[in-house]
Amino acid sequence: MKKPSSGSKRNSNQHQSAPSEQTQIPPKWRPVFGEKYPPGFKPPTLETDKPTSNKSPNYNKPTNSNIPANHNKPKAKSTPQQKAVPQKKLKPKDWPDYFARMDPTERILFAFTAYRQPKDWSIDQFYNYDKDSFRYLDTDLLGPDYSEVVRILGKWKNLGLLIVGRYSNLLSLEEGVAEAFWQFIEQQGLLELYKVEPEQSYTAEFPSTLDNIFNFLVMIEQGEVLITRTHEINKHSLKRVLAALTVPPRPDNLFSAESYFFWLLRVVRVFQLFRTKGERLDLTIAGRELPEGIKVEDLLGQICPIHVASITNKGFFVVFPLIARCTEWTSLGHMVTTLISTKNVCNLLLQDHVIYLLEPLRLLGLLDWGKCKEDIFVRATPLGQFLIPKLLRRQNLEDYKAEIKNLTDSVYPMNGPNTAYVQPNFEILLPHSASWTARWELSQFAVLEQQDQMLKYRLDKTFLMNALKRGLPADEVLSVLTKLSTYPLPENLVLTVQQWVESFGQVAFLQLSLLECTTPEQAASITSARKYREYVLGLYSPTAVIVREVEKLRKLLEKQGIFPLPGVLNGEGVAERKRPSDEH
Repeated sequence: MKKPSSGSKRNSNQHQSAPSEQTQIPPKWRPVFGEKYPPGFKPPTLETDKPTSNKSPNYNKPTNSNIPANHNKPKAKSTPQQKAVPQKKLKPKDWPDYFARMDPTERILFAFTAYRQPKDWSIDQFYNYDKDSFRYLDTDLLGPDYSEVVRILGKWKNLGLLIVGRYSNLLSLEEGVAEAFWQFIEQQGLLELYKVEPEQSYTAEFPSTLDNIFNFLVMIEQGEVLITRTHEINKHSLKRVLAALTVPPRPDNLFSAESYFFWLLRVVRVFQLFRTKGERLDLTIAGRELPEGIKVEDLLGQICPIHVASITNKGFFVVFPLIARCTEWTSLGHMVTTLISTKNVCNLLLQDHVIYLLEPLRLLGLLDWGKCKEDIFVRATPLGQFLIPKLLRRQNLEDYKAEIKNLTDSVYPMNGPNTAYVQPNFEILLPHSASWTARWELSQFAVLEQQDQMLKYRLDKTFLMNALKRGLPADEVLSVLTKLSTYPLPENLVLTVQQWVESFGQVAFLQLSLLECTTPEQAASITSARKYREYVLGLYSPTAVIVREVEKLRKLLEKQGIFPLPGVLNGEGVAERKRPSDEH
């Protein structure tokens, strides 16, 4: 008997059940757009899912007293994870609101970016191993890592603060963003302090900086700055230089006279005023021309931008705009905590770090600073109030020469009068406002003893003799004094200076090549012969001929049958040769 197929068996089973007993299965609900159920929708349930009395009893079924109160309540649905909403490009009017919401690190990096004004920068220029990249917030303080920097730059790009540069992988700062940021910082409120005076204050020392630059150039001109084989200043020369400089008041525990001088040396090197020549420093052409054509506004126009660009503490660029507004003593700690918070992300809450940042700005005449308990107070000078905003915006200071000159003339006048008061006691008094040209002429032969409202020089014989040895014309001493003095020179001073000048050069050392002959006739024949004319310079004595290129002349004489003694006698050899004849 043939077995029925599986399909026939299934069909037979289906016919055995009545149509009324077949269960109608509703269509399955499928989620759409990631939401499991629509709001307020309850999915249908099958009849077979409901409990029936035919099923085996559940012995673990809880009683009414054991059922929790929320047993029949529907369970809370899990909220689907929201995707990141793309950031919209900000309008210029919304920039200040975003600047106010920045966290400290982002604000520091953006202040540094606003100062640098990047144009067509790649990510390697924003983040590298240099101290001026986003990798470092300060010399010894690391910044965000590479991925965080990429995230921040992408955020700024999406908000429109950065735009795509010449190529798709290059970024530039949007026009107007830097100015909007500086205005936002400058509008932040300063803590109003009622006539707070620091316990210790250090005022701007721009005049001392210029005077010391001048004095250092004078020492180089006089050949007093010696160097070693490694092109470092000789320690003995360094002592003389430090003694000649007027070191401004400073915290002794943080700064020394040597550290001040080496800072000054870096400033002078910016202008390429000197070079190494043998074992000493020598002035370049620019160094020799500087005293005659110095313009303080040009010096500041070069020094200040270079110094601000060398600041490694990026957090300082956040508070630097506010310093320009500090016309009275203002707490720097309050500015830091207001704009950057108390989190140490910039080292601006450490006194030593802050002082190292403020001290060069004080020496350039931009601000005063002082200590009050554990805080640092700052006060911008009129020059600083004018220059700091322009330095942050990297504006060309040559466009403001007239304004800078007016400000510097009030601090360091150089408009004269070039009037010297020559005293009978060899003292020479010159106003501090005299031009560098007059001071340079006087410093060539007179010693500077004191710098105050009047510059006090003194005539000294040794100093004058050294000036004559350097090549100073002898008649220039009295000529310069006569030109600068408004009154006739004291007679005793004129006579003494003339005696000093006449005593110079009475003896001289000679280094000659002499050909000594046995007879005057032989010396005369060698001097007059045409064949020796190229090597003979003249007669030194009846039997001595002044010659040059000794070895060539020796070969020529030997061809003519005249054989000189071998070698060349030095001073000792000549003395030994003369000694027997002197004894007889």
